[in-house]
Amino acid sequence: MKQNSGGFSARSQRAEAFSAAIEANILTRERYFRIPTGIEHRFGEHAGLVHDLLYRSMGPTTDLLRYFPDSLYLDRLHRLPEWEEKATVVPLASPANKQATGLFSFFVEYKISENERKQPLAQVPTRYIGIIEREAWLTYRRLTSPNPQLGIYLDGRRTRIALFYAAAYAPDLLYAHWEHEITPIADSRAVRTDIARPQERSVASSTGSGTPWINFDIRQLKPLQEFLCTELWWQDDEAEQAVAACKRAVFPEKG
Repeated sequence: MKQNSGGFSARSQRAEAFSAAIEANILTRERYFRIPTGIEHRFGEHAGLVHDLLYRSMGPTTDLLRYFPDSLYLDRLHRLPEWEEKATVVPLASPANKQATGLFSFFVEYKISENERKQPLAQVPTRYIGIIEREAWLTYRRLTSPNPQLGIYLDGRRTRIALFYAAAYAPDLLYAHWEHEITPIADSRAVRTDIARPQERSVASSTGSGTPWINFDIRQLKPLQEFLCTELWWQDDEAEQAVAACKRAVFPEKG
């Protein structure tokens, strides 16, 4: 992600290709209902102004909207009625229509990393070191915190946010997992402690947006094909074909 002086996130061409490939081959209309939830969709032509206002008053409150996930998806092929005390996933024989109830749902966020870190962290090789903006990660942790124990059927349940992650240097290139599974590498260098202020590059040596970040072990995620099969209940052959198409679209130079 690149960022201009107003804090408006601008995706690189590769990042645009990544999200477009996922939407064209995986999160398709045939399999999912999509509800756009990002600022660009909520505020249209005023999105830049909203980004600027949030950026100038950055903090845990404004970051909630600033980093809110891009889209909410409802799975047309699987039900998970959250109001049932022992809710279990129910496969559907055909795609559900808009009148269906209890569809499995999750938010989606995209991140991409094209530059491999020069030095390892702890025992993690550089090819497995991922990066995400610190304030974004903190926002997702707050959003996915489990419900408190109240003695009701919703105890311990949490919001699902799927991170789709592309790393040009990692062995599998494309990965995904639930945001709450991501934690920083156990190394003091894995979390930037710089103070983030509006209109300043908080990390002067950064080649990106200049905002603080955390480093995580990409192996906390799952290769995208595995994630589709184990977490979204895809058939293996369908997942293999879809992921291959995404890799060709995002990393055509890798053959």
